[in-house]
Amino acid sequence: MTEFDYGTLLSPEPIALSIGHIKKHTLREISRLTFPKFSLYESFLKITPKEIYESMFSKDVEGYIEWVDLPDDIRNNLSVYDFVLRDTGLQSLYQQIFDFFFVEQVVFLNDHFVIFERMNEDNEIDEDSVWGLINRENFLGVLDLIQQVCCIYKKREEEVIPVFKNSYAKKLYERMAKAKEERERIQAKQQSKDLSIPNIISKVSNRHPSLNPINIWDLTLFQLIDSFNCMQVNTVYDIDKTRVSVWGDEKKQFDITLWYKSQNKNEIDK
Repeated sequence: MTEFDYGTLLSPEPIALSIGHIKKHTLREISRLTFPKFSLYESFLKITPKEIYESMFSKDVEGYIEWVDLPDDIRNNLSVYDFVLRDTGLQSLYQQIFDFFFVEQVVFLNDHFVIFERMNEDNEIDEDSVWGLINRENFLGVLDLIQQVCCIYKKREEEVIPVFKNSYAKKLYERMAKAKEERERIQAKQQSKDLSIPNIISKVSNRHPSLNPINIWDLTLFQLIDSFNCMQVNTVYDIDKTRVSVWGDEKKQFDITLWYKSQNKNEIDK
């Protein structure tokens, strides 16, 4: 999967792909969509087959099988796209997501998401304006690319279920896995307000030397998060600078270059 370089993500220009162009939305455009809806879009950019399975099938239904108890060949081969093909609600939702993030128009047609520029006189897709398709082969890759633009990208890790020697070992593993999920859920809930887009907009616009609640809306989401991260580094730098000016730096621990050091793993173009 392609990882965009820092300059590409920082630029406000759309990113050209072989199948179309990914748009970098400004905060103004996101606010028009509404932040809750954008948050919903982000959650489905990251959703896993396990999460979809557990949300689409009710545990109260007779014959329900826990995800971990599904046969290995079924569980390991299920993808998010399998659920998209089976559910019109997911088809509609992902069509909205792709239509929002691509410069071109996107519709779901014949088990594919078609990316195109215009309709013809018969109100059908103009075949000459088709850029490409999103299908089973590139679906997750496209989601990962959009995640990078949204600053939420994290490499997907395949769930590895160990082979259990006995039922007690299996129950112990399941108990530990549920405890881990609960801890992560609580941590995410605690961070959700502090790191929500509206809260970051508010804090950056009221602390930044030049950004304010009037002009901040023209930033892209990546530019906002980048400014937020730089401000955190600068705060640490200012504290260290003040400490050194008062107490000195006998151990030579003060890093005068901290304020401009790269904080982004993709900052150097590949």
